[in-house]
Amino acid sequence: MNIRLMILLIAAISVTALIWFLADRFPGSLDSDYDQASLVRAVGIMALLAAGLIISPRLNLKGAMKYAVIWLLVGLAILTAYTLRDDFMTIGKRLGGEIAPSMAVESGTGTITLKRSRDGHFRINAEVNGTPVQFLIDTGASVVTLSKGDAARAGIDPANLDYNRQYQTAGGTAWGASVRLDRVTLGSIGMDDVRAAVIDSSLSSSLLGMSFLERLGSFSVEGDTMTLRK
Repeated sequence: MNIRLMILLIAAISVTALIWFLADRFPGSLDSDYDQASLVRAVGIMALLAAGLIISPRLNLKGAMKYAVIWLLVGLAILTAYTLRDDFMTIGKRLGGEIAPSMAVESGTGTITLKRSRDGHFRINAEVNGTPVQFLIDTGASVVTLSKGDAARAGIDPANLDYNRQYQTAGGTAWGASVRLDRVTLGSIGMDDVRAAVIDSSLSSSLLGMSFLERLGSFSVEGDTMTLRK
């Protein structure tokens, strides 16, 4: 078979396979007369261009095939990346969770998982009143507990608080001030009007206590993985 005809045949088969794949991937995309006419017009233009290139006596077949293969691979890579974009995003989040244990991984709507840190605790990056705060998850703390620094970043003035109550923290009992947080958000899980406390003494990390955890649908620990469900 003439090499030029072989190239044309391979190109035709490739285009047909691509059209079949896209039609299967996006059902109903060729139902209307307009869509079908657009497809026929596009294929016709491609056929004319391909025929012109192949018939041209100046065509370098070896170079043309090389570039055709390169562009075919590029197109397939782009198509694969687009088709599997959700899977790639999930894999990326899971890798991020391994590298940075405090990074919550969305494993479903209203469900997040996180890995245990090297010190044996579970930490999570959250938002308090729209401000990023890293929490140590502490089921022994009755309320969400903020350090003065985190409270100030969240829009709470520690100097205007009355530290007249005792709270249980990871480091023991400490004096603190009762506050209400407008919103605490962990990934896709968010709670409004959360009871909390700002601790007067030095606190190495803010604590995500039971005033938030008890409002979840459930939370569990299996090995080095904690799962939070809305």
